[in-house]
Amino acid sequence: MRRFLTTVLTLALLVVPLATTEAFASGNNGRPNGVGPVRTATYNLYLGADIFRVVEAAVVDPETVPVAVAQVVSIMMGTDFPERSVAIADQIARTRPHLIGLQEVSLWRYQTPGDFFDGNPVPAEYVLYDFLEIFMAALADRGLKYEVAGVVQNADIELPMFVGFDGTTPLFDDARLTDRDVILVQKGVQTSNLLAANYSDKVSLPIAGEVGEFLRGYVAVDAKVKGREYRVVNSHLEVAPPALFPPVQTLQALELATVLAPETKPIILVGDFNSSPEDNPADLPPYWIMTAAGYVDTWTRRVGRPGLGYTCCQDELLTNEESELDERIDLIFVRNDTDFPAWPDLGPVKARVLGARERDKTPSGLWPSDHAGVFAKLLIPVRWK
Repeated sequence: MRRFLTTVLTLALLVVPLATTEAFASGNNGRPNGVGPVRTATYNLYLGADIFRVVEAAVVDPETVPVAVAQVVSIMMGTDFPERSVAIADQIARTRPHLIGLQEVSLWRYQTPGDFFDGNPVPAEYVLYDFLEIFMAALADRGLKYEVAGVVQNADIELPMFVGFDGTTPLFDDARLTDRDVILVQKGVQTSNLLAANYSDKVSLPIAGEVGEFLRGYVAVDAKVKGREYRVVNSHLEVAPPALFPPVQTLQALELATVLAPETKPIILVGDFNSSPEDNPADLPPYWIMTAAGYVDTWTRRVGRPGLGYTCCQDELLTNEESELDERIDLIFVRNDTDFPAWPDLGPVKARVLGARERDKTPSGLWPSDHAGVFAKLLIPVRWK
């Protein structure tokens, strides 16, 4: 009897890998049975300037905040999102993802004259740039049919902006930045079950006599691609904790993992995590929190030519001649509970970085964003039945 059981167990161990391999090799041109590839991308559009110069001004010399705000708006205008949106749309045209997660989809507004120092009774509403509207137009100009499936509004901060003098009297407008993360889907992809929320933990700092709340969040939808449903999630976590920031990103990552824990559909989680595989796991960075929660970093399953996959960051002005990307913090994760240990959670991945080559620059020489995007073509097996 013992010899019989040993023989059966040995055969089982031999057959299971064969069955797993066959699932990828049989039918559908080598795809797992019933599963077609799903193309996905993540791209941080870059709000256009380094807003931390305002944070630094608030800490070092609060009276200089209006000047710092003016500098940020001036740099944002110079980094010219209307022009950059065309370059980013070109990347989408080359890869045509079914699903796209966008971060820093900024809405810039202003008010003149400003009323911030009068208590800000009327919020600034005149639109300077709406990155979502501009980008959707750039996609449409290329014949690309995408729809907005979900939006989460994050930080919405209005501050005074120095614009000059009337004699010896300083003049101020108000500048308002609203941050959003967005999920786009190709036309024809059915979506449902929208969830958009802000994280409970956030950075709050006194700025110009007010408390600026740097909200961040996540947006999720169910998306049906080629007859298969996925839970698609997009997020932009807080930056790693320097002296001014507590470890908020760790708490945000833990919240995200907890929110998604009950999900039974395959999860495609994309975004700017401000965390990389080079982070020390002992510090509980988001990258290692998500991998510990069962998420696969799809870049690590990439087939083809080797690549570092760096996505961050170009110079603030986007005018650096050579790429300065040296971190891989823009990520595409997959969690797929197949209910059978030997069944693969993810097939071979075709992935590439977007907008990181010299030829990807705009006609005026700007990089498309301070981040590179990431594209991945995924084979996600069906759950074991």
